[in-house]
Amino acid sequence: MSKLQTLKTSLTPRQRVILLIAAAVILFGLLTATVFRDSAATAFRRMTFSEGKDDFSHNAQSNSLFLGVDNNLLVCTQTQIQVFSPTGAVELKESVGMTSPALNNAGEFTVVYDVGGQQLRVIQGEKLVNKLELPAEESLICATVNDKGWVAVTSKVSGYKAVVNVYNPSFESVLSIRLSSRYISDAVVTPDCRGVYLISPGQADGSFENTLLYYTFSSREEPTKTISLGSNVVLSILSGGKCWILGDQSLLVLDSSGVITASYDYEGQYLKMASLQGNDFAALFLSRSSSGSAGALVTVDDNGKELGRLIVEGQTSALAAQGSDVAVLTTGEIITADRKLNKYRAEPNQRGIRNIAVYKDGSMALVSSSTVSLYFPSGPKITNEEAES
Repeated sequence: MSKLQTLKTSLTPRQRVILLIAAAVILFGLLTATVFRDSAATAFRRMTFSEGKDDFSHNAQSNSLFLGVDNNLLVCTQTQIQVFSPTGAVELKESVGMTSPALNNAGEFTVVYDVGGQQLRVIQGEKLVNKLELPAEESLICATVNDKGWVAVTSKVSGYKAVVNVYNPSFESVLSIRLSSRYISDAVVTPDCRGVYLISPGQADGSFENTLLYYTFSSREEPTKTISLGSNVVLSILSGGKCWILGDQSLLVLDSSGVITASYDYEGQYLKMASLQGNDFAALFLSRSSSGSAGALVTVDDNGKELGRLIVEGQTSALAAQGSDVAVLTTGEIITADRKLNKYRAEPNQRGIRNIAVYKDGSMALVSSSTVSLYFPSGPKITNEEAES
């Protein structure tokens, strides 16, 4: 007879019931810890925030880049890439030498690169996973990453108008497209990781025209589809569950097969700033004046449907989104809401905040000239009259 069987037969009915209850309590505790881990961490951070212990210093300049990735803050300067925890612990520090740093993010992946330079870094969460150093005779035009870690690098190479290289998550080159007849301003791997979208600026009938070229990895030499984007100037691309193309006139949503499934037209309004980081929605700040600072925060889902609209007064200086939350910074207020914008919170900007980033759990990083503060939106919610009408 095994030790386990011996133990079973030696226990009284009452001891067996107690043992069963204890096992159930332990199992429930493990499940609770798994399900509510993020909530517990958020609650703990709220307590420490109320004690004023979550400010930490940074050495970024006015043109530095700040991005909330999950519950961390990525800060990129010309000389350094850092990832901070919400309380200021340095999770990653990478030295670089970039003249014009830029970044592209999808999910837990971020690619940081030097426009016109040679350096590129790929970050997954808190880890540096890949790096690229181009030879001196080549220069970076653009780099993107999709939410599965596939990277598309567009560069300028002597003898070609543009070269696009696609790398898998192991950073092995899987496709190289060299074009002598077309310029390429942007490229991104499709959500299904079976092809790549290229944005080619050019002219048609004497007017500016952007063209989308869809290459499958199997076609390689020639595009499978060519789609006119009209005079829409592409400003940013994100490839997650679907591919989002942010233009200066409209927002486009594509599937993985070169089909535009939805669009949102700005109807003559001017796009001042935007974020594609929300889960299945885009956040746009639109104004009817090219020089005016007031306008409307608009959220749009992946069907091209407007989810909400909130009129924002005052000079707007930053917009950020992640998860289901969005935030706008003006000279006078910090405005936070979920993506539907039915209700919002507005608190005075009394600390000289210059930039913001949204964490996945809905908290925020408030960036001043020298410090970063962890901020939890609080106070009563204000009904959005625009949404109610």
